[in-house]
Amino acid sequence: MKKIQPNSKKMDAQNLLRRIRYRHLQVLLAVSRHGSLTAAAGSLDITQPAVSQWLSDIESAVGGRLFVRGQPLKPTALAAPLLAHAVRMLNDAQRVVEEINAINAGATGMVRMGAMQVAAASLVPNVLLKFQEEFPTISLSLIEDVAAGLWARFERNEIDLLVTRLDARAIASGLPQKRLFVDQHRVVCGLKHPLLSRKKIQWKDISAYPWLMPTLGTPLRNAVEMTFAREGIAFPRILLSSVSPTSNPIFLNSTNALAIMSSAAASNLEKNGVLRTLPLTLTQEIGDVGLVWRETSPGPSLSALINAFESECE
Repeated sequence: MKKIQPNSKKMDAQNLLRRIRYRHLQVLLAVSRHGSLTAAAGSLDITQPAVSQWLSDIESAVGGRLFVRGQPLKPTALAAPLLAHAVRMLNDAQRVVEEINAINAGATGMVRMGAMQVAAASLVPNVLLKFQEEFPTISLSLIEDVAAGLWARFERNEIDLLVTRLDARAIASGLPQKRLFVDQHRVVCGLKHPLLSRKKIQWKDISAYPWLMPTLGTPLRNAVEMTFAREGIAFPRILLSSVSPTSNPIFLNSTNALAIMSSAAASNLEKNGVLRTLPLTLTQEIGDVGLVWRETSPGPSLSALINAFESECE
């Protein structure tokens, strides 16, 4: 293969768009994910020489190597912005297909939403039920996940609207956002935890029990650590790092472990006889609950859903 020399000329957007096709982006992502031309070819159901040629075309267009040859292939610095934009562009194309299919099926628009458990417990179902009554022809999809997962999907343009904590990451993003409500985190336990028999519970009483902790390095984990530090008590033994809304209640009811959970989610689970809440809240919180979206001037479908959330929280 002919060696590609670095290109000192400035990249011209129109020229690049004329040379790069949808298939180029698919090949670029496949090579990055699989780390080899052969594996990428298999995933795309084309030959290895074809993948090599497509990759050579992209490298010629951008004027430099995109992967360091070896086992596995490793993206170069030049590949990083291309890979990030390739993901978004392919997701944009998929969104167009989904929206066209929705309109052909009778919808007038489509909104893809992601929500944290703090909002999915009650707010989101209430809003969506009312919204669908008022706007039955707008197609809605909902993904529930932790903040890290939602933001990753949002950055890949798989989600149009986030219902999340307005933490430091949300504020630093500079994206349009709207505060909805304040929600503190509560300490939760299983239905038969020994602490439930006490008339008064303090933070010093809970350090002797194991905990289901948020993942290390997350804003919520940092807030928990700060709370223990401010209360002047030893950090507890960690039974498991998990904030799973499905598994955590099982662990809590099978052990004497404790966990931290949003008040909204905890109240919903307590109402349904799944968990119990203790009268302890974090002294360090990570932000109010609100909406984050991408467009400064959102379309009519997204605007209608944003307004529906605002009206519900007034």
